[in-house]
Amino acid sequence: MSEKKPYKTTPSAGFFVAGQRVPSLFDEDGNRIPKVGHVLMLTDEEAKYELLQLSIELAGETAMLAPLSPPAKEPKKSGKAA
Repeated sequence: MSEKKPYKTTPSAGFFVAGQRVPSLFDEDGNRIPKVGHVLMLTDEEAKYELLQLSIELAGETAMLAPLSPPAKEPKKSGKAA
C-alpha cells in the first residue's frame, strides 16, 4: 500500500476532491465556496487525477502538523552578549 502524503486544495477544487469532502466558506456575496488550502492526506493513486485537474498540489512539510498543535518553539537565547 502506498504511503499517504499531504496535498492542499487549489482555487479550482470543487466540494469533493478524491472522494473526500472539502469544507466550505462563504465569499463576499454570501455564496458557498470550497476552502482553498485545505489539506488532504492522499496516496499517489488517489491524487493522480486531481493533480492532472490542478485541483490539488503537494503541500509542504508544515502541513504534516496537526491543525491544533502549537507552533514549534525556538531555542532560548542566552541574555549575555559575547
